[in-house]
Amino acid sequence: MENPFNEISERLERIENLLTDHQQMKVEPPDNEEEKLLNVKEAASFLGESVATLYGRTCRNQIPFYKRGKKLYFKKPELLAWVEKGRNKTIDEIQESAR
Repeated sequence: MENPFNEISERLERIENLLTDHQQMKVEPPDNEEEKLLNVKEAASFLGESVATLYGRTCRNQIPFYKRGKKLYFKKPELLAWVEKGRNKTIDEIQESAR
């Protein structure tokens, strides 16, 4: 009869090889900014705001967001567009539009 520890060792080695092969084959999906949803913590970090401030903005519908159940989600491009809407004109731009 074979040593049972040798059999266990061989099986573990096969499992390790399979795991290594699987990890090498793993392909990350493309990082599509349109489809990636941010959670509250990620969105707050992206905007440089606290989570409480972000919740306040969603409560007052000041910021674009999605809600499923109790969870809030945000899209990065929509947050960027929201930030850009608040852009102030420079003095030169104001003077140019006054002419």
